[in-house]
Amino acid sequence: MIRVAIFSCPKVTNKMGCSSSDCLDELRNRQGSYTTYDSSENLELIGMINCPGCPAEIDSQRIINQIQYLSKFKVNKIHFTNCMSLYCAFRYNYQVLIEGRFPNIEIVQGKYETVALSCSSKPLASGMM
Repeated sequence: MIRVAIFSCPKVTNKMGCSSSDCLDELRNRQGSYTTYDSSENLELIGMINCPGCPAEIDSQRIINQIQYLSKFKVNKIHFTNCMSLYCAFRYNYQVLIEGRFPNIEIVQGKYETVALSCSSKPLASGMM
């Protein structure tokens, strides 16, 4: 069984008015970044977490604390949302931070080419975060 958590950026979701339902739909239907999972594999959504803030605003320990809590539920994959993978300038820094501290958890970057139009109600320039 693959235990999945979804990691999103509250700044992006708030600015875009996104409910994350497209990300949940991709998980359910194995689309976007979930196409790599065989249909025979069980996917269990353990949780959805929001990034606590950009590096200038937070101590990286806040991200570690969130992931540490998820690890109690044996999460083994964390999917960054499509929007986060498109707009977050720090996504690879966060990936290195998490994978370095939690080597049994794999980070999967969202496929930003699948960002649904329903999440794009407001234009958001890349690099704005």
